[in-house]
Amino acid sequence: MTAQRSRQLLADVYARLVSDKTALAALSMQTPLRTYAKDLAALTSAPERVLGANNDEVQRTNEWLDRVEGMNGSLETLDQALSSRTFLSGNAPTAADYSLFASLYDVVSTLPPAAQHAHPSLVRYFSHMSHLSAGSQIDPPVTTFEPAFEGFPKIQRAAPAKEKKEKKAPDAAGAAGAEAPAKKAKEPKAPKQKGGAAAAPETGPLPSMVDMRVGRIVDIKRHPDADSLYLEQVDFGEPDGPRTILSGLVHYVPIEQMKDRWVVGICNLKPVSMRGIKSFGMLLCATHKDGKEHGIEPVQPPADSQVGDRIYVEGYEHLAPLEQLNPKKKIFETIQPDYRTTDERSAAWYGPLPDAPDGEKAPRLLRTAKGPCFAATFTGATLS
Repeated sequence: MTAQRSRQLLADVYARLVSDKTALAALSMQTPLRTYAKDLAALTSAPERVLGANNDEVQRTNEWLDRVEGMNGSLETLDQALSSRTFLSGNAPTAADYSLFASLYDVVSTLPPAAQHAHPSLVRYFSHMSHLSAGSQIDPPVTTFEPAFEGFPKIQRAAPAKEKKEKKAPDAAGAAGAEAPAKKAKEPKAPKQKGGAAAAPETGPLPSMVDMRVGRIVDIKRHPDADSLYLEQVDFGEPDGPRTILSGLVHYVPIEQMKDRWVVGICNLKPVSMRGIKSFGMLLCATHKDGKEHGIEPVQPPADSQVGDRIYVEGYEHLAPLEQLNPKKKIFETIQPDYRTTDERSAAWYGPLPDAPDGEKAPRLLRTAKGPCFAATFTGATLS
């Protein structure tokens, strides 16, 4: 398993970002892979696309490049390392991904079905990378690789038990027909909150009422009766398994880019049927500031996210979301217009803090404990 093919793929993939083709051709194929990637990045107009968007991502990229250079690890180890990752360094492919893919493509793409089933994360990753790398001018050429789904062991999921409400027995006075005491006037109930977090103050809809979580698309196909809809299975780490979610992204994001994608899900909307299939949530997406004809892209969670990670609005982290949003109260519809991306592409809600409802409307980032969520390319985009 040589890293020579990795350098060839890197040169081809990133050639479109290099204006000086002579300098690109002069890069030595004999230098260490880490050095080659660094020299290549310096020639491009977007070095972060090669090495990573921040120092942590660059460090992870370099570590993986060194690992690929002397690749001798087992497929089992790689499968475990890829189980919680879409890409090696962050939320977008880097030189590390293309290098690993080129190095082991011939091995993984020819695994028999039984071996594929034994390494599901590895096979999923290589299939995804094959779609991103298809058409590259290297020898031998790379073609798309589809896993052998037939015969894949089925995951048995236990059906959740339904709780039965116990009927209250009539008290002695009621049983004897005695006059019951006058009923007290009902006090208005505060919105039901999830978990043990504090209830939101009665100031109208708040962003904390929306239940946002990190998810990963584990299966996707086109809706059989709607040309614009994807039918997705999204894993939010719930015991009942992935949720069915429908998204109108067919004309904006190729299906290859949706496979195994990490996403931000809104999980407490009332389920709604769309062309005969019920959707149990929605993906938060960024729409270009000049309109959807200029593009729509799913919002991404921070690197190293885990399925089910809670996403909160800064300043509202002590408040818990509602169990389910009441569509009649238009909670999400009231909050949504103030979602948009910053100049740094971070996802944010523009509004005051909960203890100062008439205070300054400032960008409050949508984030997990690991960092802010973001749009890949859009600034000033609306989020919905």
